[in-house]
Amino acid sequence: MTAVLPRPRIVAALLAGRGAYRIATYAGGLALLQLWGPDDFAAYATAVGALAWLTQLVSSGPEKAALNLVPLRGGAGLARFFRALVVSALCLALVAGLLSGAGLYGAAGVVAVGVGSATVLVALYRLSGQPIADSLGFFGLATTHALAVFAAYLGAGPHGVLLLLGAGTLAVNAVLLARLRLSVAPPSRASASDAAAPDSAAGAPASAPPDASAPAAISGTVAPDSTPPETSRTAAFRAVAVLGTADIVGVLGVSVLYLAFAAADRPAETSLFYLLVVVSAAVSTGWGYLLRLAQPTVALRIERAGESAAWSATRRSLIWTIGLGLPTAITVGVLGRSAVWAYVALTIEILLYAANAVSALLLEASGARGRRWSAAASIGQLAAVAGTGGLLVPLAGATGGIAALIAGELARALLMLALTRRSGEPATLPSA
Repeated sequence: MTAVLPRPRIVAALLAGRGAYRIATYAGGLALLQLWGPDDFAAYATAVGALAWLTQLVSSGPEKAALNLVPLRGGAGLARFFRALVVSALCLALVAGLLSGAGLYGAAGVVAVGVGSATVLVALYRLSGQPIADSLGFFGLATTHALAVFAAYLGAGPHGVLLLLGAGTLAVNAVLLARLRLSVAPPSRASASDAAAPDSAAGAPASAPPDASAPAAISGTVAPDSTPPETSRTAAFRAVAVLGTADIVGVLGVSVLYLAFAAADRPAETSLFYLLVVVSAAVSTGWGYLLRLAQPTVALRIERAGESAAWSATRRSLIWTIGLGLPTAITVGVLGRSAVWAYVALTIEILLYAANAVSALLLEASGARGRRWSAAASIGQLAAVAGTGGLLVPLAGATGGIAALIAGELARALLMLALTRRSGEPATLPSA
């Protein structure tokens, strides 16, 4: 690869836009809590939290798949495919919102889908060489949140604020769609040789040995006079489904907990849980950015060492995660009886998430089997969160909700460890 990271000024611009959006979201939540009080804010937080998984459903898989497939030879035509996915998602969300009578949950659904759609669109802008659109798009979303808080200050309630957020989010997407210009020309031969093979992103093991009789694109090289076939939409759908599973079910687990809080009818605990999740999300988002920056280097090392090396490194990481996380979580579960323990539990949950994110990165970069294992472990995580949350939220409130997230992270780590034991001989990643 000729370059691993974007230029510093581009990275700074991207972080500025995303940072402004995060600050507007989190600070806006605190401001709304102060303006409305816990009861009205709980109605807003429950609607937003229960449908937050829609953002990941629309953005996570499509964005990762677009970033993996579109830059490759034969993948340029998929840019229009991903744009069509965005338009379809926006239309479905708008129709569902209108059919619901533009109610609280209908408006929250439009906001969640709109943010996810904007994430995919700005990724397509970056791929087309226009990274500044990423920052401008998220600055637009941040401005929408600021206007919504101002409307609440003037007297708007949760329903009115969500309607304003929905309208503003749709306006940002409309501008992004109107100005997006996609090229159908394939990338240059030099850039294609720097990229990973399409099959690696769509399902083939990263360590599969090259076959002299196979098309050159499969082994990551391009024959001088060959024209690789375009990546099919079926392959793109597979990439979307597998790469997006972990993020989607992670957010869906939090949404299930919000539903448990709504059933328990504990608005004060719901508001506390919302604030705790905001802190967790802020830290995990920052960690996710760091992992995205490191991902090219990790992928190159795994490509040289083979998938078994990635599995070996994943096992070592998971053994440490479980060995330190399990006894600590049990201690909090036994001793935690006051609200202070909710913050202790939050610290443990953040650390477990960070460790599992590293393990998942190694697995997903190792090839098709690793990606399937990561997805399967995430589904097990959701089951653990739902089961323990249904028991703990009525008993322990916000502390119980965070404890359920801890149980989910431990279940994910245990499942990834069990699945990676299928790998071959122990190996280690090269140091250079």
